[in-house]
Amino acid sequence: MARKPRPPNAEPANGLESPVLAARATPFGGFVDFYGYHRGAGGWVFVGWMTHTANREDAPLRGLAQFTGETIAQQVAAAYFNRGDIAGRGIGFVFFFKTPEKTRQAFEYLSVALAGAVYRIVASPKALQMQTHPLLEWLGPVLSKAEASGQRDALALLLLGKPPSAATSGYVDFYGYHPVAQGWLLCSWVGQGWSAARPPEQLVLSFEEDDLTGESLAVLYPRQDLEGSAQGAVFFVKGPDRAPGRLLSISFLADGVRIFLQPIPDAPKFRELELLAELVPIVQRATPGVQRSRLLGVLSQQRYQGNDTLEQLNLPVFLNTDETILCGTAGVVLIGWFLAKPGVVRALRVRSGVNSAPLDLADTIRIERPDVLAAHSQEGFEDPWCGFAAFVPLSLAPHEQIYLEVETCHDEIGYRNVCPPKRSGLPAVKRLLDHFDFLHADLGHAYDLVLGPALLALNSSRLSARPLVQLLDYGAPPQAPKFSVIIPLYGRLDFVEYQLALFSKDPNAADVEFIYVLDDPAKRAEAQSLFASIFERTRVPFRAVLLDRNLGYAPANNIGLEYAHGTFVAYLNSDVFTDRLDWLEHLAERLDADPKLGVIGPLLRFEDGSVQHRGMTFKRLPEFGNLFFCMHQDKGLRYSGPAEVQRCIAITGACMVLRRELAIDIGGFDETYIIGDFEDSDLCFRLRDMGLDCAVDTSVELYHLERKSQLVSAVSWRMNLTLFNAWQHQRRWGETIAQIEAT
Repeated sequence: MARKPRPPNAEPANGLESPVLAARATPFGGFVDFYGYHRGAGGWVFVGWMTHTANREDAPLRGLAQFTGETIAQQVAAAYFNRGDIAGRGIGFVFFFKTPEKTRQAFEYLSVALAGAVYRIVASPKALQMQTHPLLEWLGPVLSKAEASGQRDALALLLLGKPPSAATSGYVDFYGYHPVAQGWLLCSWVGQGWSAARPPEQLVLSFEEDDLTGESLAVLYPRQDLEGSAQGAVFFVKGPDRAPGRLLSISFLADGVRIFLQPIPDAPKFRELELLAELVPIVQRATPGVQRSRLLGVLSQQRYQGNDTLEQLNLPVFLNTDETILCGTAGVVLIGWFLAKPGVVRALRVRSGVNSAPLDLADTIRIERPDVLAAHSQEGFEDPWCGFAAFVPLSLAPHEQIYLEVETCHDEIGYRNVCPPKRSGLPAVKRLLDHFDFLHADLGHAYDLVLGPALLALNSSRLSARPLVQLLDYGAPPQAPKFSVIIPLYGRLDFVEYQLALFSKDPNAADVEFIYVLDDPAKRAEAQSLFASIFERTRVPFRAVLLDRNLGYAPANNIGLEYAHGTFVAYLNSDVFTDRLDWLEHLAERLDADPKLGVIGPLLRFEDGSVQHRGMTFKRLPEFGNLFFCMHQDKGLRYSGPAEVQRCIAITGACMVLRRELAIDIGGFDETYIIGDFEDSDLCFRLRDMGLDCAVDTSVELYHLERKSQLVSAVSWRMNLTLFNAWQHQRRWGETIAQIEAT
């Protein structure tokens, strides 16, 4: 069988379809009266009539079924019957096209080759598309009057589970849904059982609204009220309870024969407790074996009552959580450990109220936990990497306990409550990143599956509420400034004194709006005292924007931009200094002179005169997952080249100047980068997408002490946060950087 999408009017593609079935098709070859997808047999059934009247061969046909944009082409099983209503103009047919998937596209036509001719058969104006059960009800009478042939008998067994003249193979006595096991249970009897070595396959439950297939179990049990080879049977079919209407039938394949069962008249649908009370003693009498053991496990599954029940499982499973971090509405991070022998646990799930999500340990970051291994050494476990950190995309139910559900190979269910969440915001970010060393490790796995989605969600949640802002003006701000200089502050504050002292020497400082954004609430009292003292000594007017919590580099600058009024905006670090009075004017003149220039910065030097920044390049670092990292050209070297405007891929945010309107148009810095790193190059690439360039003017020189404005110890969480920002930057701009490097 071949099934593939293609445009509705495209020519067929292979020998089954094209040379014979398309080129020689008659203008009209008949009608399809009803059709449908038979889930048990796994294929499409079409019933109608065709204009062929000659002898029929008892052999499969070549044919295709055309749906809108999709073709099924293969050998077709067929049966034929007389149609008195068409007065000798043709013959009735039943065609079966085997295909493992049910297309959602609209049926258009059939094309079949028979006795040297090709017939194009279209849907009649009143053609019906049916679910499995009504399809079976209509097929029974049709196949019963079909011409006797091996094809006819094979189709009857495949589609109906019996020869055309045989009776129903059994009945369903009662059924119901088991919400904990998430599946349907049916108590039935069958006219003929099956061998223990080959339990039933391809179970299909047909309801009024839909058909259901899924993982299944089946057992036989003795019934004194039945005669001959008939036996009782209990079935379990995994699947949702979505109000599918009344049960119409169940069919399955047993020892190569399709069996078809119907519910008895008014077969009761039991609720969970009544269903289990009836079925437990029945299954206990069933034929011993794996299916019986598993089905007893299914029946033993109880609802979560708020208690830990892992210890009640027959097989030992050890599972605990040390930390739970809520990631807004996107999901939850679980940090914990797990021990079980291979094959014992079939599935782990995280639940909250009615919502659930799988927990696949292959998608977690594994953590070495020798303490856990030592505590369970007597159980024979050997893997010290039994710890894990997982991100689970789960919609959490308000005020509901989060818990873990363990399903064993015996179909038992146990529960473990997770520890309550304690951290949010930046403390949660730090906790998540604080215990991983990713040097030379699989960064892609860690950030793609766990840290990336978790940190994006945590950051979005912490920035969702606008911070409280306090504005303090020192002196009278300029009424119509040409420049707005935005300077975020975190950690050291004393550099403000040196900056403003140097700015006070500039006679044009009155035309500059200085905006200091304090992103360190713990320093508020110290800052206010220092700001007042600095203004008294320098008399340079400036505005202080005080935030009630630490947001990071991008949000702090963006809030500063909201209060800026200048024609040009300069983003400046507090540890950047100048002895040149006209640096802002000079950089603005460069922007005015070149409309292709979006942003420009100066040549930055260290205190000793060596280069700190002369534009960015990018380099992959194998020790950090081969991610691209920003590299500063000629860093640490002496620059003696020409004083000119030099185009570059990106420039540092330590000092960059652009038009305020442009900064607003692009939305400032991207706040999905946390705390600080890569926001500046991201901004430059967004300008590049707008057709604008970045440049450094080497005729303008400033001094940058580089990160000395921050009082942050070199802890692992900060390095891992830089890796997160690099990972995000590469997802967005990695291809662009590679293309630039290639040219």
